[in-house]
Amino acid sequence: MAEAACRCATVLGVIRQTMAASVDKPSEVEAAEVWLNANRDALTYAGEEGGCGCCVRMWKVEGPAEVLVTIPYEVSASSDWDTA
Repeated sequence: MAEAACRCATVLGVIRQTMAASVDKPSEVEAAEVWLNANRDALTYAGEEGGCGCCVRMWKVEGPAEVLVTIPYEVSASSDWDTA
């Protein structure tokens, strides 16, 4: 059933994407935070920050494909959450 829901969301133009930043690379953390702050209102879901926090910070987001394709390359990641 969840698989069907994911396909439906993709057809409607809403996709899921994961972002990850290495804590020891401040430019990655900043890129993710700047992107989230700039796009939060366009997202249908922005999960609480995940990852261990000591070395990796992760975010799961959902929203229109045209918004999520603007996620900076350096913080674009992949997980089971993703539909794209």
